[in-house]
Amino acid sequence: MQTLIDRLAHLKDRVSSLLKEHKALQDRVATLEHSSREQLRKGEVLQERVNELERENEVLRSAKAAHEAAVPGAKERIDELVQEIDRCLELVQN
Repeated sequence: MQTLIDRLAHLKDRVSSLLKEHKALQDRVATLEHSSREQLRKGEVLQERVNELERENEVLRSAKAAHEAAVPGAKERIDELVQEIDRCLELVQN
């Protein structure tokens, strides 16, 4: 049978072991929390970049739509100018 001193020594060793384990777990938690904050920050940066690219994409779509809407009118204007140049050339040749 163990004596009281033996039991107390064993208990002291066990408490010491548990305290070391507790400290290691606290360090691990701190590391994971830091990593989590870093990942959240990266996620926020990436989300902002996505938002920025979506805004840029919308501007490009709007510009493309405006360009496509302007093309038919521009083509008609070019046709008119070509006809006017042709008339001018006829007058110069005569």
